[in-house]
Amino acid sequence: MKALLKLSMVMIILLVATTTIAQEWSKAQKEVWQVVEDNWTKWKNSDIEGIKLNLHEKYQGWNQDMPLPISKDKLIKMYVSMKDMVKINSYDIEPARITVIDNAAVVNYYFTVSETIIMGDEKKQQDFKGKNAEFYVKEGGKWLLLGDLTIADAEDDD
Repeated sequence: MKALLKLSMVMIILLVATTTIAQEWSKAQKEVWQVVEDNWTKWKNSDIEGIKLNLHEKYQGWNQDMPLPISKDKLIKMYVSMKDMVKINSYDIEPARITVIDNAAVVNYYFTVSETIIMGDEKKQQDFKGKNAEFYVKEGGKWLLLGDLTIADAEDDD
């Protein structure tokens, strides 16, 4: 019982320390995180043109369901085809780490998403949680998403 209590205390201390560290961001880290938040807002609002503006021309994105990464053009085509079939009800994103060096940045964060899939008259709610690693490059004073890796799982219905 004492070991469990000690382990719990250590976990709480680590969580508080991690949260404290994450809140002490540089100006560049804040700029990059703002782009991440902006991309999610645009995705929720089906603002495909806005998303397109935040993607680097050489963008490559990958997730656990894809055999190979996809390009910017394929991602935009996917968003267009899904626009009327998927409605994002809500989402939450929480940063884990943001590293910025000169004109390059890596952002690691957690997310949860609640969406409704619309197929004809049928609607199905799906909830997901996962992790993203996103890679940005700053060109012309603007942070652009160069690549990402998404790992997501459907949440269990308990």
